[in-house]
Amino acid sequence: MLGNDIVDLDAAKIQSNWKRNGYLAKIFSAEEQAQILASNHPNQLVWLLWSMKEATYKIINRESSKRFYSPNKFYCSLKGTNGIVRFEGQNYYTKSVVNERLIHTIASVKKENLPLIQTHYAKNKPNYLLAFNAASANYFIEKNAMGIPSLINKNNRERYAVSISHHGAYLAICSHFLL
Repeated sequence: MLGNDIVDLDAAKIQSNWKRNGYLAKIFSAEEQAQILASNHPNQLVWLLWSMKEATYKIINRESSKRFYSPNKFYCSLKGTNGIVRFEGQNYYTKSVVNERLIHTIASVKKENLPLIQTHYAKNKPNYLLAFNAASANYFIEKNAMGIPSLINKNNRERYAVSISHHGAYLAICSHFLL
């Protein structure tokens, strides 16, 4: 299982004010809040931790088919841009790309699967699924009634897990298969 989340840092500046009263407490544990407030780059750390939680949530949502909003029940620990997210006694492993424009995190149930996950980056457009499906020679993406996507082989119709994330100007599609 895999999940991913992407944050457009320019869009996040406009759309979210994480400095407003009570915001950090709704999303982050006391330890995570302390790390953010002590950081030399608090804005970047807020969105890195958020993306780790969101990428992990996508795995749990796919496994359980349940939607919920409880980001403060996801506990993050970081070592550079690699991390572990703990949720209800289970560890999920993350790997992130961080630069001045975006933060992108991939999550997996197994740490050894992280290097195997492939990412297709594109500009975020309203018709991103149509564009991907038209451009891909071997696969297309289809969402179920819950909005959970699957990657489908055009030749044999086999279904595979895929994770899609888009925010602001950016789109990331992740799978274990060549996209």
